[in-house]
Amino acid sequence: MKFTNLRGEVKLQEPMSAHTSFRIGGVADALVAPVDRQDLAALLQDLRDQQLPFVVLGGGTNLLVRDGGFRGVAVSLSKMTSIGISREYRSLGGSFAVITAEAGAKLAKLLSFSVEHGLTGLEFTTGIPGTVGGAVCMNAGTAQGEMGDTIDTVMLVAPSGELILRHHDEMGFGYRTANVPVDHVVLEAKVLLRYGDAVKIKARVKQIMAGRKDRQPWGLPNAGSVFKNPMDESAGKLIESAGLKGLTVGGAQVSEKHANFIVNKGNARAADVLKLMELIKEKVLDRHQVRLEPEIKIIGED
Repeated sequence: MKFTNLRGEVKLQEPMSAHTSFRIGGVADALVAPVDRQDLAALLQDLRDQQLPFVVLGGGTNLLVRDGGFRGVAVSLSKMTSIGISREYRSLGGSFAVITAEAGAKLAKLLSFSVEHGLTGLEFTTGIPGTVGGAVCMNAGTAQGEMGDTIDTVMLVAPSGELILRHHDEMGFGYRTANVPVDHVVLEAKVLLRYGDAVKIKARVKQIMAGRKDRQPWGLPNAGSVFKNPMDESAGKLIESAGLKGLTVGGAQVSEKHANFIVNKGNARAADVLKLMELIKEKVLDRHQVRLEPEIKIIGED
């Protein structure tokens, strides 16, 4: 494993429990954090040339790494976090701004930036963890909106290091999915927002955050919603009505606050989470004849 001309940080045999919101996971062969787009392009070329598998962490907030770890390279974009207004314009619909955000920027930081500048359109991201790149890849969202609703363009880096610009209509945004080709990495996204009443925007964010804290577990490691909502159904309600709130396997527990969250009670292993997920799927299928699909990404070896 050799990285040519890489200026970023390299850590070998890095525990993924230190880089996921679950605080779970074995070691990756290497964790690499490129410093800019040129560094990322050089890294992807090295990975391609050496045929090394890789995963982009995206903040590690929607990820479960198995206990045997990941045989490959975990790529962190934590050093690529710039956010700024790249364009402003007026139209019949009002005044607008295009914000350019690098993929490693926290989604919460992007929301704060938009609120500070009196821009509306990202309030739905309140309380959603993770990075801009991860939010684009999975079209993160809530009932109030999705990341794809705000996207103007997305810049990708191909395995060859080539930069590829994708417009909104080329991204294929769907429910918790987007058209990001295999082994391509989101470099940055441009989001289109409208200027609004700053006081009302801040009040809306505060209201949404209060609701999230009331409904979702805070203070215990988790990876957000574990299962996708089936068509016209709430996964959390299906799990709760199957009597599974509080169900525990090892150190993993179905949250007593929101049934579509699994929390790490302090010593959970990936195996505990996976077994709990299987039990949930079996019980919901038996009770409701609905087959739940994971929303979290699962990687690595047992």
